[in-house]
Amino acid sequence: MIRILRNSEEIFSFVRSLESRAPSEDPTVLSRVRDIISHVRHHRRDGVLQLREEFENVPRSHQLTFCQSDLLKLAESCPEKTEKVIHQAIERVRAFHEIQIDETRWTTIGTSRFASRIQPLDSVALYVPGGKAFYPSSVVMAAVPALVAGVKRIAVFTPARSLTDPVFAATIRALGINEIHAVGGAQAVAMAAYGIEGVRRFDKIVGPGNIYVATAKQCLSGRIGIDGFAGPSEILVLSDGSSPADWIALDMLAQAEHDEDASSILVTTSESEALNVANKLKHLLAETCLDRTSIAKQSLEKWGAVCVVKSRDELVEVANLLNAEHLHVQTQCAQDPAGESFWLEALKGVGAIFLGRWSAETFGDYLAGPSHVLPTAGTARFSSPLGVYDFVRRSSVLSLTENDAQTLAQPTGIFADAEKLWAHAASARVRKEGPSQ
Repeated sequence: MIRILRNSEEIFSFVRSLESRAPSEDPTVLSRVRDIISHVRHHRRDGVLQLREEFENVPRSHQLTFCQSDLLKLAESCPEKTEKVIHQAIERVRAFHEIQIDETRWTTIGTSRFASRIQPLDSVALYVPGGKAFYPSSVVMAAVPALVAGVKRIAVFTPARSLTDPVFAATIRALGINEIHAVGGAQAVAMAAYGIEGVRRFDKIVGPGNIYVATAKQCLSGRIGIDGFAGPSEILVLSDGSSPADWIALDMLAQAEHDEDASSILVTTSESEALNVANKLKHLLAETCLDRTSIAKQSLEKWGAVCVVKSRDELVEVANLLNAEHLHVQTQCAQDPAGESFWLEALKGVGAIFLGRWSAETFGDYLAGPSHVLPTAGTARFSSPLGVYDFVRRSSVLSLTENDAQTLAQPTGIFADAEKLWAHAASARVRKEGPSQ
């Protein structure tokens, strides 16, 4: 049911094949998305309503924009124990992201003063998928860093069906979000970028979505800020035979049930662990008859693997080739100080690292603390998890005295002369001469 790989060449070939899951520029998708963007830009609200009816089967007469009070009755149906957990998640995610707060700082060189000014963005759109499942946890993971950053206007864009879920409504209420737009897909991204009647455009849009959402973000990047292009989810487990096989199997299934294109991989130095985990996966899928079992099975068959390597160095080599979204180190040494230092030094380009068998990735999905909005499909080699830094803008500040200007005038003029930009040179040298009378 799941492939077992023991040959290094096969392992590395399989890992490289995962790159094909990344969103690609499908000409048909790209053409359709451009049409959608153009339609929203020119027809605005009517265009959004028409596209929502076409793609989400929501009548045009149904409400598009909601405020928190519109969802109050629905939120009241959320079970009390679930609502408590929502608040617990918000508190923990806030506590983690408060360590990322930055502020304007000044430094000096002689009498020259420099600053990096930090300001929150004015407005942010949070895209929350709602196709195969409801994701109130994604609202928490995107909204809390924005709130910590100090963003004043935060809106949720989500398919209309999300607003039939009491837990989703209760999450919106707990976060204090007062602008919700019941629309998904590329048309939601276009609406956020251009605005429509009664809804001003946004500075940035963040959050994962399907290929149409990812393509729309790519097309509109530059008109609206984006966080990145999300692909299918993935987990890489590194082990050495010391972690319970059923724990690892469940960790892999937890990722596989997201999507048929999700990838769950175990790389271990233990042959017996490899066989045990493969057997556990087979039995768990045979014994479980839940809605998403079929999805998990397809995911494991297409993109799952159990790999056997010879050493810890080879575990590191595979990890640094994959640049996984989630990397769970379940080796014996992962939670002792020396082992922790080794892994944090050795691992390069990872979305989120989970150290030790107790640090299940599923905790990170809900309420451990860090945002679960992470770089996927190998993009962790150059990008980072969603954080407070995604919701601020920086401006450089320069404050020079007369003496500073006179000191810099001549070398600046020489540099400008070398580039044959005479006005640049003159602008600098006139400061040395001082104001004309």
